[in-house]
Amino acid sequence: MSTSTLHTEEQTDTVESDESVHTLHDRIEDALRGSLDTQWEQVLDEWTSAAPSERKAVRAYVSGLRNRILRSLLDIDTEDELQRGLATQYIEMKCHWTMLNTQIQHQTARDGEAQEDLIYRATCVSLIIQSLEPLLSQERIDNLTAFLAEPLQ
Repeated sequence: MSTSTLHTEEQTDTVESDESVHTLHDRIEDALRGSLDTQWEQVLDEWTSAAPSERKAVRAYVSGLRNRILRSLLDIDTEDELQRGLATQYIEMKCHWTMLNTQIQHQTARDGEAQEDLIYRATCVSLIIQSLEPLLSQERIDNLTAFLAEPLQ
């Protein structure tokens, strides 16, 4: 796997170099709170066949992921490391989503359907990814996506 497409040290246009860490922390909190909770509620409300406890379990799962991301990013107090942390969290969530989707595909191929909770977990994780994307430049997203798409050898 080539690392030439993985650029984590570049300065992005999304966050100006003179933007304070405090301001970036505020942007991260805004991105990962607020409308994300509402989006999760809308997605989980569509899962009409689920018991309330099943929806609550998926909500706790993705809330735990989000809260861990927030804690780790808000502990970083330099802009360069915060940018690296954002990229790392983005990669982690993309990998997590990919594994959930792989599991869903294999369950569907084997059993004719996938466990519904996995489908809703994957959907909610994708919303975390979408919330992180505006904090990264399109160039960085493209580089990270290309890196993740490279075949393993």
